[in-house]
Amino acid sequence: MKITSKTRWMVFAGVWLQSLFTSATAFFSLFSLPLTTQFGWSSSDFSMAYTIYMFVYCAVGFFGGYLAEKLQPRVAIYIGLVFFAGGWFLTGFAASIPQLYLFYGLFAGAGAGTIYPACLPTALKWFPDKSGSISGLVQAGAACGPFIMSPIAQWLIDSYGAQMACRILGIVFLIGVGAVAWMIVPCPEGWLPEGWKPSTTQSQELNRKNYNIPQMVATPVFWVLLIMFIFANAAGTMMVSATSPIAQNQIGQSAMTAAMCVSAMTLFNMIGRISFGFIYDKLKGWNSLILVLLLNGISMLMLTVAKSLPYFLVCVALVGFSFGGLLVVFAPMVRIIFGSRFYNRNYGLIFIGYGIGAFVGPKISASFYDSTGSYVMGYIGSAILAAAAILLVLLAKKLASNMNR
Repeated sequence: MKITSKTRWMVFAGVWLQSLFTSATAFFSLFSLPLTTQFGWSSSDFSMAYTIYMFVYCAVGFFGGYLAEKLQPRVAIYIGLVFFAGGWFLTGFAASIPQLYLFYGLFAGAGAGTIYPACLPTALKWFPDKSGSISGLVQAGAACGPFIMSPIAQWLIDSYGAQMACRILGIVFLIGVGAVAWMIVPCPEGWLPEGWKPSTTQSQELNRKNYNIPQMVATPVFWVLLIMFIFANAAGTMMVSATSPIAQNQIGQSAMTAAMCVSAMTLFNMIGRISFGFIYDKLKGWNSLILVLLLNGISMLMLTVAKSLPYFLVCVALVGFSFGGLLVVFAPMVRIIFGSRFYNRNYGLIFIGYGIGAFVGPKISASFYDSTGSYVMGYIGSAILAAAAILLVLLAKKLASNMNR
């Protein structure tokens, strides 16, 4: 394929569009009430499907990154798409909880987890001059997906029923992602944008040693980053997972108003993703990561005294804004530290930390509420995790600098 000035923007468009479709898990809760009512499932049993999805999604990231590098990104995407779209389609036939876990949790989760590391790292390789802003815009696509697709999914549920809606969406995902996967082509090793003159710092980053998986996991900085990623994501998901019940139980709002609070957090999450992309390009990785965690910790402490709806909405906006920046900032950091050559698989492996944090955070929050009848200890615990993550960032920065001496 002949590379032109438009090639990388074609890759970006393909990655953005696939992220819009594969972010479908964010509106899976729309299926909760109709399916639990139809089959008599409990809400907790149904919600476990999402937990399994997220665990599998993060656990198979290494595999997707490996396929993208060994074969082609689009090959990894097509393989993942078979499982992702097939999982959604088969979910439309699930008549028991084990079938729901198998089709949605395992199949769809594995498919999405294979696609993700074949896309974002590939896009960032094409944009060494603006990796932060591109990371933010791609992640914003994942936030736009639920915003655009949720009303469509709800209309399908209302019109055809929840199971038929799953089948239709599976076909839509198959066609949508399949139609753009060809656009996502690998960046040639050592390629630079025409006319771009890297700064001294950027040149050093581009010429870093390329670490493969065994070399990466042998470095102390990998383990520090992994633990930091777990802490940071757990700190964010402790609040994100409980926005609606917090609005109802702590602030005394109706279910409809609580839903508005969730929408506000989603909106500011998207704004945070776009904003932190540009913040990253200005402040660079380590400082941007500290800012994300600092804002998250402050917002959690603010929530301990939230009693009114306007103040709560300010807190929600700050939480959404800061949490939206986490993946945006973290993704290019892995390439800067461990090099570009094995970036897809390296990022896929370290992404496991995101899944662990997403599992641990809500569990901690729920445990605090069950034992105390209040979310305050959950906020304090989240703030402590954010503070611990900042200390780990400082440690990781020092360890990374020693790697390149």
